[in-house]
Amino acid sequence: MPSPGAAEGAAEKTRRSFPWGWLLVPLLLGGVGYVGYRLGQDDAGSAASAGGGFGGAGGGTGQSAPGQAAGGQSAGGQSAGGTGSRSGAGGQTAGAGQSGSAAGASGAAAGAGQTGAGAPGQAAGTTRGTGVTTPVQAAVVKSGTLSTERRLTGTVASAQEVTVSARTSGTVTNIAVDVGGAVNAGQTVLSLSNSDLNTSVESARNALETAQVQLRSQTNSVQSGRAQLQQQVSAAQTTLANAQQSLTALQRLAAIGAASRTEVNNQLAQVQAARTTLTTAQANLAENTRAQTESLAEARLAVQRAQITLNQAQQAAAAVRVTAPFAGQVTGLNVSEGQYLAANSEAFSLVSSQRQVSVSVPATEATTLPVGAALTFVVGQQKYPLKVSQNAGAPTNGSVPLVARFIETTPPALGTVGSVVYTAKVATGVLVPSTALQVDGDRTYVFTIEDGKAEQNVVTVLGQAGTQSAVSGIEAGDEVISQPPTGLLDGAGVTTASAGAGAGARQSSGGAGGPPPGGAP
Repeated sequence: MPSPGAAEGAAEKTRRSFPWGWLLVPLLLGGVGYVGYRLGQDDAGSAASAGGGFGGAGGGTGQSAPGQAAGGQSAGGQSAGGTGSRSGAGGQTAGAGQSGSAAGASGAAAGAGQTGAGAPGQAAGTTRGTGVTTPVQAAVVKSGTLSTERRLTGTVASAQEVTVSARTSGTVTNIAVDVGGAVNAGQTVLSLSNSDLNTSVESARNALETAQVQLRSQTNSVQSGRAQLQQQVSAAQTTLANAQQSLTALQRLAAIGAASRTEVNNQLAQVQAARTTLTTAQANLAENTRAQTESLAEARLAVQRAQITLNQAQQAAAAVRVTAPFAGQVTGLNVSEGQYLAANSEAFSLVSSQRQVSVSVPATEATTLPVGAALTFVVGQQKYPLKVSQNAGAPTNGSVPLVARFIETTPPALGTVGSVVYTAKVATGVLVPSTALQVDGDRTYVFTIEDGKAEQNVVTVLGQAGTQSAVSGIEAGDEVISQPPTGLLDGAGVTTASAGAGAGARQSSGGAGGPPPGGAP
């Protein structure tokens, strides 16, 4: 058996060979891990307070645990803007997408991380303390008039359609145009025969000739009597002048005693008689003039009446020709040859050769289509220009009827159905993409960008057409977010897509150790 001294030596040897190094290594590793854990907790708290606990593009909760990335997606050390991790001692990560720090043993790196530049549609790396910056698409808006192309159904019809009636009665002797035939304005379609009309014309012509003869006879009689009366007036004037001269001479002689008073008185009586004769002659001439005015006026009136009667008879006789009031096509005949047609009876139907299209437009657009406005009638691939010829103005059942006529010489056939196309003014205002409009209850708003932040602006939609809307409530020149991301809030930090794509990426050298392990501490 061994001696006591040998046993003590063995025990001493056993005490000297205890592996203290193996005991210290775990302790050191644990201490280093604890320090890294605390630093990671501090970095994660800062990132969570700055970003609201969300990654730049909707990543995972930004709270880290030992072995996880701080910010961005927690699993696997991924960040919203890309992989942004560097491991410290013991494999711990200090902040993904940010510059982090970790305390490592044996020369482990302190605080290594990288900021990833996100691809389009992802957020660029967010700096702690400045909030999450969301990439958006934006456009500078302008004022203008929003227009749209309208297509309404229209049918080709005749511009005029009428049923022509006979103005007088008679027997149909000739039909010059059959159904479907084309006629010009004033062309005879059918003829009537009425012997009474011819007799009326002859009687009226005879009455006119008689009145004209009477007028000529009265005119000659009046002119002849006037000449005689004028001669009588001239003779009376001469007799009066001679009597006055003789009276003057006797008065001079009587003044010197060469003539008696009786001679003077007798000459004075002759002067008075001559004056009376002149007065009578002048009165007869005036009466003749009055008679001429009245009698000749009556004779002239009789001639005029006879002329009117003749004209009426001739018109009645001419009415036996039933003519087309305008150029067009005969669509129906109501008589046949040999048939008696009473006055004011329907003879035939006629449609004009001019074509038109009737269409009903919204009442709000009728004022923009006055008479003369240009439209287009589309049939298949063929286009025909139109011009508005009638605008009722007043709406009927919410729309206004318009009539537009073709301005080409070869319009489509009657009954052709096509599209009436025109440009309609929808509204005038600030033009924004319709995708920019957001609705919250009874409010409509858009986001503009002011100093890098989204600003909510309530707008009034004036009209929409296609992909654009006309609004009021913002100004031309504002930068409007065209497609606001879901959940975008007023005052949130934003950057345009072009700015996000160009954001610089910060990258620092990694510390010692491998990738951080997953899982909670």
